[in-house]
Amino acid sequence: MRARTLILLALIACSRAFAQAGAYPERPVHLVVPFTPGGNADIVARILAQGLSEELKQSVVVENKPGANAAIGAEYVARAAPDGYLLLFATAETHALNPHLRKALAYDPLKDFASVGVVDNFALSLVVSPKLPAGDLAGFVAYARQYPGKLNFASWGNGSTSQIAFEQIKQATGIDLVHVPFQGAAPAITAVAAGSVEAFVVPLSVARPQASNGRVKLVAVTSARREDSAPEVPTATEQGVPVVISGWHILAAPTGTPPEIVARLNRALNAATARAEIRDKLLKAGVQPVTCTSEETQNMVKAEWQRWGDVARKAGIMPN
Repeated sequence: MRARTLILLALIACSRAFAQAGAYPERPVHLVVPFTPGGNADIVARILAQGLSEELKQSVVVENKPGANAAIGAEYVARAAPDGYLLLFATAETHALNPHLRKALAYDPLKDFASVGVVDNFALSLVVSPKLPAGDLAGFVAYARQYPGKLNFASWGNGSTSQIAFEQIKQATGIDLVHVPFQGAAPAITAVAAGSVEAFVVPLSVARPQASNGRVKLVAVTSARREDSAPEVPTATEQGVPVVISGWHILAAPTGTPPEIVARLNRALNAATARAEIRDKLLKAGVQPVTCTSEETQNMVKAEWQRWGDVARKAGIMPN
């Protein structure tokens, strides 16, 4: 009788768990962007939130929690209840760079998060101040060589992909610029437009509208080939600087989130980015939507963790 009672209780518990997962989501889902508003991550996250809201039949609210090279927002989600109602719009910074660059990181991206799916990948580009007498990458490199240590380059944070990509450009060309970190891509590119900082590696989606208005000069993309959204902009490699580097975004939940909810979110994510209107908005924002399973996403994160760690070490960026 005792054994039957225990089995009955276990079955009741299981049925309740499945009922809860099946009802998900019963209230608004919050999507944490660990960067300031107005940058590439924020723009894409808000497009994605629209698609997820339509698929989940529930509001998806974007929260910006910037700081510490995206570590503040990532830690906030890592410590949240694993119920699927607080998600992270994760990047190379949160999952692949911070573990190699921060000695006291308060979360482990490989242990504290469940990967839901890949949102997209995107090209990076090099922009320079319109005040510089340089119209292309060769001209910028030549100008920088005339003033070693006198010019500055921006990034959206210490240890960010923008910093490390520019460090690679420095290594490939032998130029010497001083790093000036900002809290986000928007204030960084504003500084370049104002001429207080001379250069910046930034997502193409952020660079293009600024360049079209003449606020910055867009001199190169760091992808392997020219981008369909900016076919007139040559790659860095074409211009004799062999730097190929890109970025990506994934959706992540706290470890312990029920598999049924992770699977539900993965289906919603893939369906959202496949919607014609959402896909079109993402492409116009300069990112390429990607469809992946949760398992494929986790494998990608592990590979990127290793790759970006190698890039950071080669760039000479030490943990602090």
